[in-house]
Amino acid sequence: QATLIENRQIKKYICCYARKSATFGVSPAEEQYLRGELELEVMPQGTLVARIYAAGAGFGGVYTGVGIGTVAEEGKEKKVIGGKEYLLELSLKADFAFVHARKADRMGNLVYRGTARGFNHIMARAADVTIAEAEEIVEVGELDPETVGTPSIYVDRVVKAREVKILWMPRRVT
Repeated sequence: QATLIENRQIKKYICCYARKSATFGVSPAEEQYLRGELELEVMPQGTLVARIYAAGAGFGGVYTGVGIGTVAEEGKEKKVIGGKEYLLELSLKADFAFVHARKADRMGNLVYRGTARGFNHIMARAADVTIAEAEEIVEVGELDPETVGTPSIYVDRVVKAREVKILWMPRRVT
């Protein structure tokens, strides 16, 4: 399966990590960036999530102390709040969000498993169009509302996952 980056369907890649480990060599994103074919913006994960959250909440941006005194502050507004210096990070809205859910109903209510509970709901709120890939699709009313991680109001399309590969699952210690 080719990815959007491998197919050159991405103009700008905003992420917190774009490189494969030395064991696996250069990633397709890194290759395209080095050839000038892809715009790449890398930032700490917390900053990335805060910017996405800000967009979903309708905020213009968020002030953070991360990046002060580094190349990350170049070209950004600085403000002193309570005697501490902060950078303004503008909100980050996406054209599309692709999220993976363990289960979804036909309206688009999503239930996540494991680490997918972390940021998928934030991304879904901040995108113009959210496409959810679900391992299982059930009828409306079959999901326990207490388990829904993203309500259907933020989901535009639900598709059935073709194949699910769990590459690593932690063992439970009892």
